[in-house]
Amino acid sequence: MHVLRWGRSSYETDADLAAERAGVEALGGSWSLVEDRIRPPVGLDRADVLVVNSKVRVTDTVLAGFGGRCVLTTTSGHDHVDVDEAHRRGVTVGRSPRARRDAVVEHAVGAMIGLMRAQPVFAAAARDGRWARPELPRIAPRGLSGATVVVVGLGVIGQHMTRALHAFGAQVRGVDPAIEGAWALDDALAGADAITLHCALTPTSRGLMDAPRLAALGAHAVVVNTARGECLDLDAAVDAVAHGRLRGVASDVFPVEPYPQLAAQAAVPGVWLSPHSAGFTHGLGSRVAAEVVASVAEWIATGTVPAKVA
Repeated sequence: MHVLRWGRSSYETDADLAAERAGVEALGGSWSLVEDRIRPPVGLDRADVLVVNSKVRVTDTVLAGFGGRCVLTTTSGHDHVDVDEAHRRGVTVGRSPRARRDAVVEHAVGAMIGLMRAQPVFAAAARDGRWARPELPRIAPRGLSGATVVVVGLGVIGQHMTRALHAFGAQVRGVDPAIEGAWALDDALAGADAITLHCALTPTSRGLMDAPRLAALGAHAVVVNTARGECLDLDAAVDAVAHGRLRGVASDVFPVEPYPQLAAQAAVPGVWLSPHSAGFTHGLGSRVAAEVVASVAEWIATGTVPAKVA
């Protein structure tokens, strides 16, 4: 069993990669690293498991030259992998959502609370030297307890988000077409106080929260996106916040990264933008290494992986 690691992320230290290698070798396998992300690596045809990050594109050409039956991405998303072609060739695709799960949920909950409690508005008033306490009845900050929150995507991260929201006393409406009994999105949005996106980018989720769906929300509602930039029409959301049709929007992901409209849109009170950082907390590299090794162990033992892409 040979594991070929193609590409490393900036947060991954030599010690992290050494731990991944040691974990694979402890399973009786071998491990090698190729850092050139552009050209398909030498030895691709002899690899049993291919491990990539989001900067590596696993195309039909790459899959044609791959000798194994398992591709693992070190990320939660998988839009850099041609999943349909992989499945056509009998290749299993797996993700690594647990490494970032807690960090993403913390970020999304923090952004949601901040927006619902109108913290950007109060921060802007403070920067202007205005004591905004007399404006509290008009601004009407809201809490999570008793709020109706729509969680779009009920995978590893979405399920954990649901548990966190329940701990705050929120009423959760889960949306996921793959789960029987889940809410339909348009039904779930009716009367919602907050929406948080945790879905993969697929043809059906691209443009999911578009201008018409944003317009269906109340002016008190907030939208949080830590999924993929293309799942939310950010221009429409920012415009809605600027004109009082939404309380706030927080986005950690963008259709183009780095995002050229960052400064202009972040200047709108009620708009919180961050540089695709939700999943990054101290020790991420070691958590990714551990999840990769756990996925390889499951592959060896059972021929499947814990976070398989359907």
